[in-house]
Amino acid sequence: MCESATKALVIVDAEDNYYVLPGEVISLAKAAPEARDAIAERLADRAKVPLAEGYCFAGVLTVPAESELAHYTPDVSWPNAADAP
Repeated sequence: MCESATKALVIVDAEDNYYVLPGEVISLAKAAPEARDAIAERLADRAKVPLAEGYCFAGVLTVPAESELAHYTPDVSWPNAADAP
């Protein structure tokens, strides 16, 4: 049995599939500070929707592999836009 507990963000898609994102995954996917402005620009007209535990939904990005956002996190082990289908 697991000795420690962690919180996870759970999202649900239009087909009622659940995605459980543990805190460690969320931390790993944190955008690099230098990507914030570019991300905010693409989400400019969208309002943040409060979720829970201090999180908000900000929108969905479509990121072409050639984009400056293709590597939005400095951790090279995290999948990036070039790996996305």
